[in-house]
Amino acid sequence: MFGQRKFLDINWNFDTTLFMEILSNSRHALKTGKKPSFKIKSEFWAIVIWWIAEKEIWFVVSKLGSFLTSWIDLKTAFSILAKQIKNPKLKQIIDDIRINLDHWLAISDTLKQHSKYFDPLIIALIEVWEKTWTLPRVLTELDKRLLETIELKAKIKWALIYPVILILITLIMVIFMMTFILPKITWAFQKTWVAMPALTQFMINISNFIMNNYILLIFGTIWFAIAFIIFKSTHIWKLALGKISLNLPVFGYIVKQWNVLLFIHSFSLLLDSWVLVLEALETTANVVGNIYYKKDIIRVKNEMETWVKLSNAMWLNVSNREIIFSNAYFPEDLVHMISIWEETWSIGKSMEKVWINYWKDLKRYISNLMTMLEPFIIVFVWALVWTIIIAIMLPFFNLAKVAKKM
Repeated sequence: MFGQRKFLDINWNFDTTLFMEILSNSRHALKTGKKPSFKIKSEFWAIVIWWIAEKEIWFVVSKLGSFLTSWIDLKTAFSILAKQIKNPKLKQIIDDIRINLDHWLAISDTLKQHSKYFDPLIIALIEVWEKTWTLPRVLTELDKRLLETIELKAKIKWALIYPVILILITLIMVIFMMTFILPKITWAFQKTWVAMPALTQFMINISNFIMNNYILLIFGTIWFAIAFIIFKSTHIWKLALGKISLNLPVFGYIVKQWNVLLFIHSFSLLLDSWVLVLEALETTANVVGNIYYKKDIIRVKNEMETWVKLSNAMWLNVSNREIIFSNAYFPEDLVHMISIWEETWSIGKSMEKVWINYWKDLKRYISNLMTMLEPFIIVFVWALVWTIIIAIMLPFFNLAKVAKKM
């Protein structure tokens, strides 16, 4: 009925993408009695975006792990999960998994159809389980690591967003004072013919510019936001953002440590699940966020394909006389651990210790950074507000001087 090559990829391996599309369209035809329009359907679902939070993914992993360790079968486990989940998109994905299990389709095949919602690490680990039948152990370890990663990511986001929120609130307050309060006071003083101080006149000029060009400023902000959304998905933007984020004075350390933690977390989990090193590196490259880390991991993978040791591919050369290390993205102690693993084959325990130490260091660094940033932000906010207050109050002193002369 169907051409055989349609279900095979370029390497002649069975590809379930077309089969699942046919199955989905058949269900649609049974429900509605109409043949679906493939283009309109795909474009529509691309526009309708449901947000799935990381904690909801962790909830599914945690619950599924506890169900399977309690010897509940997969179909029953997914049926219970579908009733407990409130997110409509995630509920639909769980229902698809449960229905596809009846057609002997793997869980990973269903998750690959929704890869924009699921971390590549989760899909890879579940795919490994389907080959080794070790899902409960994998889910238990993934449950612990996911929760720690989510908590640390929340602290990193708060450390990066907290100063921006305070500055934005301050700017909104300043704009309000300059557009509603300052014009009324200056209008009252203009009738008295009192000379305006330089600071007050400067604030008046800014206020007049905002009042006269507010439509242009609003549309300019909207167009800037649209251009930013369109441009941020381009390769040039990812390169520029990756370079800037790595070289920031204070926050660059957070970006580097976070990507290193993602590498350790993904790579160690995959290797502990008996994934081949090259496949683990390829999956880890999709997990890390910064594009320069992605490129370096792919470079390491390509060098390993030419029979170069992993530690040497990460630019560690150990000789009798000296140790040469020149990798700008990964710390030297981590690469030394990998070098020891290549001799002892104990990467699981070594990586776990390194991950715990790096996780504690980054957590401590973020806490100290938040403590240090608060007084600087408070001083900046108060300086900006008091500058406007002084600019408003200065004409009153001039008015008092005029009154004394009279």
